Amino acid sequence: MTDYQAFCRTRVLRSGSLVRTAVLTTAMATMATAAQADWQRSYVIEWNEPAMYFGGESGIESPGSDCPDGVNPELDWVEVLVNAGYTREEAEWLRNPANPTRSPVHGQNQMAFRGKDRANIYTNPESYPDPGLYPMTGSIAEGLNLDGNPDTGFTSPTGEPGIDNTFYKALGCWKTYRGPERLSSGAMQFNDGMRNGSWTMVIVVSGEGDDPLNDSNVMVGFYMSEDNMVKGGDGSISPDYTYRIAPHAKYEGLFPARTVDGVIESREPVTATLRDPGYTRDLELLEAQISLEMKEDGSLRGYVGGYRPWRDVYDGWVNARGPVIESLTWVELPAVYYALKRSADYHPDHGQQAGRDDSGNTHISFALRVDALPAFVVTPDAKAIATQVVSYRDQAPPLPARGQPTLGRYQIVGGIVIDPNAEQQAGPDAVILPPR
Repeated sequence: MTDYQAFCRTRVLRSGSLVRTAVLTTAMATMATAAQADWQRSYVIEWNEPAMYFGGESGIESPGSDCPDGVNPELDWVEVLVNAGYTREEAEWLRNPANPTRSPVHGQNQMAFRGKDRANIYTNPESYPDPGLYPMTGSIAEGLNLDGNPDTGFTSPTGEPGIDNTFYKALGCWKTYRGPERLSSGAMQFNDGMRNGSWTMVIVVSGEGDDPLNDSNVMVGFYMSEDNMVKGGDGSISPDYTYRIAPHAKYEGLFPARTVDGVIESREPVTATLRDPGYTRDLELLEAQISLEMKEDGSLRGYVGGYRPWRDVYDGWVNARGPVIESLTWVELPAVYYALKRSADYHPDHGQQAGRDDSGNTHISFALRVDALPAFVVTPDAKAIATQVVSYRDQAPPLPARGQPTLGRYQIVGGIVIDPNAEQQAGPDAVILPPR
């Protein structure tokens, strides 16, 4: 049995804080000691989701201070198709469950072709007029002051001015994102996947001062791990388990920081890419910053913020099968495209600037709410506790070549699932009605 295996086994056998302390002391005595910082803490992310302040008065669909009109209502897809130029007979047949071209799993592919001259609205959303999302009009938002200007942006729930989170402004009233913490449909879907083993991300914090709560020289690292989280009997994630860092060529973030009264704050912005809890998968952040509070119970809570490419977010939803996403989330996807484009507030060459349709901004301010539990994080070789925050990208295997999105044996092209064996394919020239 290796030292790492022995260490993992002792974690399973622990019971109670005194035993945990004794086990850690014993395990560290048997493991090689990496160069140590003066203090170190490590965590596993047990929940993360876009920071969307919920001002609803009751349910997710109800009006509130964030969304005075509630969320977009469920659509009449026959009317949508008629408005896009299909005859009513064609529209009704396309939406008829008896239509053999309508899959009960993948939806109706012809839904993509409702742009001008029946262009694919998923890949060419500007061929279709903006259907509109209900606007988020509140003044309160969660997140970070990315540009340092207190006179722009939102006010935080605790009264801090200058919060930059126009991703929330763009999509905060879309029902897939709206809801109290941990209760929006999107957050539950992706976090359930993460907690059931789809991916694991860990955090290592190290400092050089005598007081971890007030230290001017701190480093914070976000890393991937291939070790699944462990659940307790009630389904919650258990703390104090061991996770080995898995070097990744893309998903890693290193943040120079400080601690002030137990809050970890960025000293300078960085470029980082984390695993996104969403269809995009890549959370690429420019000018990325953190604000994370080390809680008395040992947990960690706060935000990672920055400017992310908005078109990648839209394409992530398209590649999740446009007809399915539209039907389940009560939105026409071009509305998401227009909302993101309109709200984008950053360009790498020009810095932050107000969002407007003709700005050419490529990025949108964003905040990820993070909850993490104490954990033991070891180096990739499993020979030591990770006490230093360093990059492991040079140890990572190369990323696989990017191809067309797939779902099982099917390819997703232009937001729809292509079945090469289907007798009839969707498209701008498709014959809609069956022979009489």
